[in-house]
Amino acid sequence: MDAAHDAGCVLELNANPTRLDLSDIHCRMAAERGVGIAISTDAHCTGGLAHMRYGVDKARRGWLTADHVVNTRGWADLSKMLRRP
Repeated sequence: MDAAHDAGCVLELNANPTRLDLSDIHCRMAAERGVGIAISTDAHCTGGLAHMRYGVDKARRGWLTADHVVNTRGWADLSKMLRRP
């Protein structure tokens, strides 16, 4: 997580119920280090978008707020964040 922070990267919380591959504990650790989280459904069809609720639940268990989750931001803020110096 320190390397992700230093590199300006964000971590993915995969919301697919068979994955959920970033634990609530790791979500909290990322937030404490200032590492952003992107919640992704890993959807391969529109029905998979319903999995987003599992990712949001996991993020909430890790005490994340909308400020920690990069894909809650509007395009103006997100595009600035995505620019590399």
